[in-house]
Amino acid sequence: MGAGSTVDRGANRVRIDLTNTLPTPYQFGRVFISTQTSSNMHLPRNPPQIDLILSDERESRAVLSEGIKEYAKDFNRRYLHWSEVRRRDTGPFDPDAVWARMKLARMDSSIALVFGNTHYHYSISDRIMKMLHEFDMRASVGLFPDTIDPHRKVYYSVSSLMEESIASSQMEGAVTTTKNAKEMLRKNIRPKDKSERMIVNNYKAMRFIKDHTEQPLTPELIRDIHRIVTEGTLDEGCMGVFRDNDDVVVQDSLSGEVFHHPIPMDEVESAVQQLCDFINDEEEFLHPVIKGIVLHYAIAYIHPFEDGNGRVARTLFYWYELKSGYWLMEYLALSRYIKDHKGRYEESYVFGETDGNDMTYFILYNLRALMDSVDKFEDYLKRKIEEERSMKVKLSDYGLNDRQVRIITSLMAGGTTTVRSIQNQYQVSLNTARADVRLMSEVGLLTETGREVNTKVYSWSGKKI
Repeated sequence: MGAGSTVDRGANRVRIDLTNTLPTPYQFGRVFISTQTSSNMHLPRNPPQIDLILSDERESRAVLSEGIKEYAKDFNRRYLHWSEVRRRDTGPFDPDAVWARMKLARMDSSIALVFGNTHYHYSISDRIMKMLHEFDMRASVGLFPDTIDPHRKVYYSVSSLMEESIASSQMEGAVTTTKNAKEMLRKNIRPKDKSERMIVNNYKAMRFIKDHTEQPLTPELIRDIHRIVTEGTLDEGCMGVFRDNDDVVVQDSLSGEVFHHPIPMDEVESAVQQLCDFINDEEEFLHPVIKGIVLHYAIAYIHPFEDGNGRVARTLFYWYELKSGYWLMEYLALSRYIKDHKGRYEESYVFGETDGNDMTYFILYNLRALMDSVDKFEDYLKRKIEEERSMKVKLSDYGLNDRQVRIITSLMAGGTTTVRSIQNQYQVSLNTARADVRLMSEVGLLTETGREVNTKVYSWSGKKI
């Protein structure tokens, strides 16, 4: 691994090799330090142990009293962490006692999991059931009007996969604008630095998983995805290889506060295999969205690789949802929501870890992210359909098909295109893309404005329509 390179941000972290990146007093050799770079988050206070609370006779009576019930019920409905409960108004009751009553209720509905030597658990609350139901309803009804053609669906799918790839990379520290990154992917431009390579790799990984939804989850598939997302950004000996050291902590770069110690390297193989067995097991039903979120959480917690754990975890979530029949995921850029609410993303993970690996906090966060992503795509779809309908009327005299109308509409908003970018964006053959350009040029809607590496670049001609 190269010194000073960004290494990883799992569900709540970025790991970097600090050699040659900090002043001499802070060089730690092979120890990889994780940082919280965007949220100024502090490790929440560990919850009190309920067995100690219940061992006190007076506190025990308060915990089991009828008066405390409503506080516990209200806080559990919102699934508050202890760090939030201790700041709330708990009336005549000690916050410790309210927490104990909350935990007793949670334990009644808690489901336990074990991967390797690490125990996890989660609860399926009424709130979670409601969100799952709403997501299922929206996924089954469909977002597209019956009149929309298959080619337009392909366009929206490719565009969303690009958005997801870009946002996921930006979370890891990729420094580029979304607009420039999309131009690179559309035109198939060779990445010129690590940030752009990360984005291209993520996009390749998203395309890869669409073609591998029929196979079960295996350590080999996880390694394959890792190899794709780290190509050209990591030493070859580390690509697709589980880590062989424990030289890592998840730590705030400024305060030194440690958030997480990944599992020991000698437990990684067994933990990953048990996670795969759990995901592949279809004897006991677990809602696919919950199962996918568990996969996301566990990969980030196990931290099997030197780099790329967060990207692998998010890609695997998409893979499992597509495998489970949620075609809607092709059109959702979940990482865009996570990037915009990164502090909450990190917080939900740390809340879980400090509460005995309770994944419920992380489940709730991801369900909110899913619903927001559906809302965003619906708004985008309505806007684009209306925009294209209006433009189709204006361009009706030029004999353009729907795809060509979309190309012109996009260019009128700025930017350029090439034959290759049309081929990549709309998933058509090279000959079809050439025919598009030729027709639009012949009717005076496109004009050649330059070249990029011997490739002709076209722009909107400015013709009055």
